[in-house]
Amino acid sequence: MKITFPHLGYCSIPLRSLLADLGHEVIIPPPITRKTISLGTRHGPEFACYPLKLGLGNFIEALELGADTLLMGGGIGPCRFGYYAQVQRDILQSLGYKFRMLVVEPPLGHARQFLAVLREVLGEKSWSDLARAAHLALVKLGACDDIQRASLKLRPLAQDKSAFSKLYRRALEEIDMASGVKAVREAKARSIAAMEAMPRLNHKPPKVALVGEVYLIAEPAANLHIEERLGNMGVEVCRHVWISQWLRVNIFLDFLRLRRREKAEKLARPYLQCFVGGHGQHSVGETRKAILEGTDGVIHVYPFTCTPEIVARGIMQKMAAKAGMPLVCFSMDEHSGEAGFQTRLEAFVDILGMKGKGKCHG
Repeated sequence: MKITFPHLGYCSIPLRSLLADLGHEVIIPPPITRKTISLGTRHGPEFACYPLKLGLGNFIEALELGADTLLMGGGIGPCRFGYYAQVQRDILQSLGYKFRMLVVEPPLGHARQFLAVLREVLGEKSWSDLARAAHLALVKLGACDDIQRASLKLRPLAQDKSAFSKLYRRALEEIDMASGVKAVREAKARSIAAMEAMPRLNHKPPKVALVGEVYLIAEPAANLHIEERLGNMGVEVCRHVWISQWLRVNIFLDFLRLRRREKAEKLARPYLQCFVGGHGQHSVGETRKAILEGTDGVIHVYPFTCTPEIVARGIMQKMAAKAGMPLVCFSMDEHSGEAGFQTRLEAFVDILGMKGKGKCHG
């Protein structure tokens, strides 16, 4: 089986590890470029979500490299993500590609489909083989999350931003190459220690909460590398979505029927009591959390036409205005330009500076 999947930040690292350990040939799509975006927008529906188009572009490039099996997530609820796999499959078949698509539906309400896909991926391997491979993959994912957390905290303080970026990329490469749990943990500890040892600037960086749709937060190519840009401008980013945490809640706890209401959902209830799809409730809850914790500002990123985040945005804007919290919203699609994006980010950072000096009032 020559298997592939769409990019989602550094998730290709644990996915490659998992699938390769199960005996499959893993074909990683090329990094997302303007070509990827062009392929997705040319063949995808005009008003489809940006993540659907990027995933479609990933699949086309991987199929051209010889992939014969596509691994894609499913979903339930108002968010259109649950239809991505079906739409992408129909488009790719109409283009003449031959492949199998395995859709990983959420275990809650789709336990049989979820287990059926696991059996397909297992092939001739045993469930114990799956457990060992999944353990290593989860350790790698957790290590990537920890390295990213450290980079968000330390990049604003680093004197040499370019050297810091090289160190961060090398850290992820070491996690990808590590062949065992011990090697992964040693590589993570070594990388974080190297980041902490870099020469630092003597200042306290402003802190902003990054909220919004999970794909736009996790995939740098989709959000125009917003975390790196902010870090290079001396701003610490607090992210509210981490893939390892998302898997724990939406896969393992759902499968065991142990899911509990998350803190962000509880915080959102006075303003948004019902599930509107995607991460709409979380965006509202995390904005309220940022206000309560005295965070300096909030940045909201979401795909153009994403209804759950549009609902959340209106509520967030009223909350932020009432609290005097700087808030900027970025609606992203294939037309998002780097120049205008950078200008708006710089203006927002200037507002944070004025707020810190007591010159900004609401």
